[in-house]
Amino acid sequence: MRRTFLPLIAALVALGGATASAQVGSAPAGASPVGAPAAGLTLRDRLVIVSSSSSAGIAQLLAQSFAERFDGANPPHLRAIGSSQALELFCAGVGPQTPDIAITTRRMPRAMVENCSANGVRDIVELQIGLGAVVLAARRGEVLPNVSSRQVWSALAAEQPAENEFIPNRATNWSDVGPGLPRVPIRVIVPAAGSGTRMLFEDLILEAGCRHVRDIRLIFEASYRHSKCVTLRNDGAVTPVPAADVPARLLAAPPGTLAVMSYDQLVASGGNFLAVALDGDLPTASSIASGSYEQSRTYYLYAKRQHGRNMQGVGVVRGLREFLNEASSEQAGGPGGYLSLAGLVPLPPADRAAQRRIAERQTLMSR
Repeated sequence: MRRTFLPLIAALVALGGATASAQVGSAPAGASPVGAPAAGLTLRDRLVIVSSSSSAGIAQLLAQSFAERFDGANPPHLRAIGSSQALELFCAGVGPQTPDIAITTRRMPRAMVENCSANGVRDIVELQIGLGAVVLAARRGEVLPNVSSRQVWSALAAEQPAENEFIPNRATNWSDVGPGLPRVPIRVIVPAAGSGTRMLFEDLILEAGCRHVRDIRLIFEASYRHSKCVTLRNDGAVTPVPAADVPARLLAAPPGTLAVMSYDQLVASGGNFLAVALDGDLPTASSIASGSYEQSRTYYLYAKRQHGRNMQGVGVVRGLREFLNEASSEQAGGPGGYLSLAGLVPLPPADRAAQRRIAERQTLMSR
């Protein structure tokens, strides 16, 4: 475990109401862990949930409904951090000093699955709870016409190809990167590196915009090619801020400024922000659900089945199964469900039914 995470884990324990420091292993159902306390004892009095910043609204709504619907359940303790940090904390180990649940805007990568396993976190339930998107937004009345991913990359990348070499990006106005775009200064607020929204911006917009550039395709080394696609200029045209602060910074920015944010942040603006059409499509609930808006994503929930109570009532915390059932329920993620308030778009009906079965059976992730 990284040393920098130790203070954060300690804070999670204190706020999560840990009542013991012993760890509970993955004992089989019906059997008490070695050295387990008396039957009916849990080691913490509430769930601890970590989420990416762009998943915070969804995590808050789920936690609120869970606490209201289940008698005797204490409100979960929530902590919104970057996607990478959330998954690293989740994978740090098993026991009351580590989170029970992580909610992120990207699927746990294979390397993180291996990290989890190395730290004893082997019984993981993976749920898809809905769809969202990364969007390019502007204040009402300041929206650009349709832009392409290629034009976004050409405007924001640190370097651009010129005569078989890469030179610093000198584009000043949007009109410099595409015909029909206005003569407006390029000013874009982006989520800071490490956030789920930033990673999706890099994957779904920047890399999509650069992959067909001839000079990029000729780069053999994958890591160098990737850096040319996602390294942003640092001359003032691009302003990185924490993902949660993007809406507030856009409201205070000079006229014509754009911002990269999640679809739920766009919805939460109450109409103060409007989306810019990307590659010919506007992000709407229907375009995200159909897949026609290509910059879409799935929200994932990860839970440690090892933290649930066994048949003697012994475990790290109570409420894990109930929280999974709540997160996969129709009243949460179905059409008209309360998660739509946070901009979540429902999965197709068959996919929602499959996720409910996973939650009810606590089916383990296999990959």
